[in-house]
Amino acid sequence: MNSLRWIESIWRDLRYGSRLLRRSPGFALVGILSLALGIGANTAIFQLLDAVRLRSLPVPNPQELAEVRIVGGNHGMGLTNAPYGQLTRPVWQEIREHHEPFSGVFAWSANDVRVGQGSDLRRAHGLYVTGEFFPVLGVQPLRGRLILSEDEGGA
Repeated sequence: MNSLRWIESIWRDLRYGSRLLRRSPGFALVGILSLALGIGANTAIFQLLDAVRLRSLPVPNPQELAEVRIVGGNHGMGLTNAPYGQLTRPVWQEIREHHEPFSGVFAWSANDVRVGQGSDLRRAHGLYVTGEFFPVLGVQPLRGRLILSEDEGGA
């Protein structure tokens, strides 16, 4: 019996609210637009957070990945004064040979690259990666093979 009274009370409140909104359509329009903007803004913010922080990486065991950075420069050791110093090849090879705490390591650097020749030359966003990049991430090729440590350039 109490549940029916509760439902009747809600129904009466909804009818009363709709009568008031019909009497002042300007107020109703402002209220509906405010709700729509608030819901839209919250949805957009959640989608951004979901894409950036909440969704895990599409690799096996993403919780096991860690990023190691050398902060600041170390004049004479091949590191720059940038906020996150860049490694030279000799420093990277030393890290590669002595990475006991980790099951695998790889290095990468984002950069713009030039693709094509002559009038077809275009700039593209690219990554320079070491040969361990794909095996450490657990990525398997659909066909052929991925790059290996032996494929790395000497420069």
